[in-house]
Amino acid sequence: MMMRFDVYKDGELAATLAYGIEPHYYGDQGEEIAALIAGTAVVYNLWTQESALNPVSDRADWWAARIISAPLARAGFVLRPIFQRAEPDARWYALAREPALPVPCGRQILN
Repeated sequence: MMMRFDVYKDGELAATLAYGIEPHYYGDQGEEIAALIAGTAVVYNLWTQESALNPVSDRADWWAARIISAPLARAGFVLRPIFQRAEPDARWYALAREPALPVPCGRQILN
C-alpha cells in the first residue's frame, strides 16, 4: 500500500508527501511545511507507540510518524492521508491538485 499525505492551507494544496518519492512543496506555504517537518526533533510513532529523538529509520511508519508529529495543525495546515492499494512506479508519479474537502465538526442530531 502506498503512503501519501497531501497538506493544505486555506483550501490550497501546499505539499504532497509520498513514501519513497521526493516530496513536492508549493510556494511559501510549502517551504513552511518543510521547515516544520525538519524541525520536529521528538517523533511519536503511533504504530509502535515509541518516541524517538530525530529517528533515522527508513521504515514507512517512522516516515509517517515524523510528518504526523510535526506541528502542522498549529500552523493552520490540514494533513490529508491518501490511501492507494498499489504503489505506482516513481517515474510515472503524478500529482492531483484538488481542493481539500471541508470536514464537518460538532455534534450531529440523529432522528
